[in-house]
Amino acid sequence: MYIAGYAMECLLKALLMKRFNVANLSKLEQLLKERGKLRADATIYDHRIELYIQAADQMNRLRNDEANYRDFVKANSWLPSWRYDPDLSDSEDARDFLEAVASMLSWFRKHI
Repeated sequence: MYIAGYAMECLLKALLMKRFNVANLSKLEQLLKERGKLRADATIYDHRIELYIQAADQMNRLRNDEANYRDFVKANSWLPSWRYDPDLSDSEDARDFLEAVASMLSWFRKHI
């Protein structure tokens, strides 16, 4: 589950770099701030998945897609701190989370 969360984060950042034609995260952060898609006091080195969906102006589209939004809510529960306490869920929670992540990875590729 821990690595799946990072997969979402990395894919979103890569898709944003491609979308905005920049070669690295520092340039992406600068461009997003210049365009008002990232607050001046915010950073691209954040783990909040919704931050990147908002930067791509796709949050409303996602909210209006009921099935995928449910998956987003599940997948967005990811925390980097899970690496320190892997016993926070059971196998059913893990399966549901991984299915939601798979759905989101597909959605990101289509819409970001």
